[in-house]
Amino acid sequence: MPSLSWSRWTGFGVPALVLLGFGLSLLLGTAFASDTFHDCHYFGPSLRMHIAAWAGLACGLAAPLLYVALRRGAVRRGWSPDASRASGIALACLVLGLLPLLFEAFGVWVVHAPDPAGGNDCSGLSYARAAAPPYPAG
Repeated sequence: MPSLSWSRWTGFGVPALVLLGFGLSLLLGTAFASDTFHDCHYFGPSLRMHIAAWAGLACGLAAPLLYVALRRGAVRRGWSPDASRASGIALACLVLGLLPLLFEAFGVWVVHAPDPAGGNDCSGLSYARAAAPPYPAG
């Protein structure tokens, strides 16, 4: 039977990393989404967008690594991790965390993608979507 500390790390640590990564990717897409344009000028992604994107991806990738490390440690000590409820909860969170992991990777790609407007302030792609006539940049 695995120890109580192993069950805590497996049952709470792995799901917490999955949820933290998902929360950071949501924060990137909602609260920080307006950081790139100010008064029709493209400033690029802010530092907090970079931090949220990379930290979310790091949490999403650390969750399966923590699960594998804890599982190997349990097997090395002669415990049966398959019989514990904490291992089942962690595995379910890892399976459900695959889709957020894709969103986290997409968030990193978005932060490093070029300007969608072509760098011409409001006369680019985002201004054309609003059906407004472009103005000369400068």
